[in-house]
Amino acid sequence: MKIKLVALSTVIFLASCDQIGKNALNSVPDPSVEQEQVAQTAYDHLRHSEFELLTENFAPELKVKFNENGKELKKFARALPKENYKSKKIVAKHFEEGKSQPSQYKVSYEYAYPKNLVQYDVSFDQAGGSTKIQDINVQIFGE
Repeated sequence: MKIKLVALSTVIFLASCDQIGKNALNSVPDPSVEQEQVAQTAYDHLRHSEFELLTENFAPELKVKFNENGKELKKFARALPKENYKSKKIVAKHFEEGKSQPSQYKVSYEYAYPKNLVQYDVSFDQAGGSTKIQDINVQIFGE
């Protein structure tokens, strides 16, 4: 009987944690349609190693950063899967505050591939604000 009670309380606890996570994700506004399009276009340009097209939507500071260290972009591009992804979804949205930089609105996308999972982080000035990308990052999980 005690085991059943512990199992039931664990299931209830895990279900409530999932609901808390969904509420937290929904408390931050979604990116605008234009920001979504720019983020997707930048991801596609990165996957195809189209660096000049990619940086067209970068904020001036980010352009300078990647012009000084082009190896980082090439490293991201080489590591990305070239086949079509099976699904894409937003897994996180939050505001980042830094002492040496202005606040940024960061959106994390998850791209599911047959053998990999890619987390693509893209930052803007604010939700629904400018379509200039302030920062990007890519992490690849799997093979």
